[in-house]
Amino acid sequence: MYAKDLSLRLHRDLSEIQSYDQTLERFQSLRGYGQLPRGRERATQRLTNEEIARSILGYVPILSGWAGQVASIMSELRPVGGVSGSFRNTTSLVAAIAALLQEECHCNALISLSLSIARIPGNDEYHAKFLFEEGGSRKTASYVSRYASSLTAEGAGKDFDHDQLVSSSTRQLVLSREFFRALKQEVDLSREMGLPLKTDRREYESEDERNAFHKRLGVQSHSKFLNLGVDTNVTWPKDPTRIKFGGRHFVLFPKTKDNSYSLSIDLFNEGVTAEEARTLFNRFLSLLSWCDNRYAILREGWSGNPVPVPVPRRDIATSTMSIWAFGRTMPDDERLLNCLSYYREGLNAAEAEIASQEVLSFFKVFEMKRKGPRVKAWIA
Repeated sequence: MYAKDLSLRLHRDLSEIQSYDQTLERFQSLRGYGQLPRGRERATQRLTNEEIARSILGYVPILSGWAGQVASIMSELRPVGGVSGSFRNTTSLVAAIAALLQEECHCNALISLSLSIARIPGNDEYHAKFLFEEGGSRKTASYVSRYASSLTAEGAGKDFDHDQLVSSSTRQLVLSREFFRALKQEVDLSREMGLPLKTDRREYESEDERNAFHKRLGVQSHSKFLNLGVDTNVTWPKDPTRIKFGGRHFVLFPKTKDNSYSLSIDLFNEGVTAEEARTLFNRFLSLLSWCDNRYAILREGWSGNPVPVPVPRRDIATSTMSIWAFGRTMPDDERLLNCLSYYREGLNAAEAEIASQEVLSFFKVFEMKRKGPRVKAWIA
């Protein structure tokens, strides 16, 4: 099956009332994150089962522009309890979905596949759950972050609660056996018939422009970019700019209504680790601070993009009321007042990303209640 044919199929089944332009944006995002073949010249390349699986994962987020990032994260989810606790002895979520398209018996065994994004302040948790029949009984296999080593170790999922929600707000995409049966039938038919691709490739026009833009910013094969936000008032270029500093090339992105100032560097082709890149960025910002006599704070971000991308703004929406009713009184307990002060300082430190001060402030809140080593046991 070609990417064009798959986009039409998934748009019909998963896009709800969205326009086809948003489906094209999802597939552009998937190509941008290396989840699908990139470039006009590869439009006639038939997709593998794994690439089809990644395309399905691109429909988990509501915002089409997040398709590539979410698919790249969810593809790497690992089975709880290791391979023995997985669906059809697969080692990752993308392999499990690909197995549904490989064998009809796998498709028939499936009851449902739930793909979830749990909203957690400052982060998102990704989770997948297979409900399937095996040996005459109904079984469940869950897939979680590959970094949850305590859960993904072989045999570690014996007491895992597959139905437990990690957040008060979770959004799910649930796919049935019938969805995969119909998709597998269409994929098999496409491969059997071997028909040529019928498209004018117009969906690649904007991608060609982006490829030229990314080439100017230094994108190469095997690029793996680290993207970090910056909070500053120093002088900054108004357009995305590639510079050389300390013997390394990196990219500066300007601040917009949606994005903050940010810095990106190709970890692979520049031959640096994430820690070395942070040091380089901090030294660059230190020089800018000296030149302009203004602050410059390196914020958090992420790595793994095949192209440099700007970092979304961190501005948090505030709540206002036309009539503000406030009926609380100042506590009489001096210790409680101190706890409130430490708690506020901890939140301020978290906003400034001073992790050591944040931990210390919250620890002091606990310590006000329980002294000595008991507080460590209580926290544990």
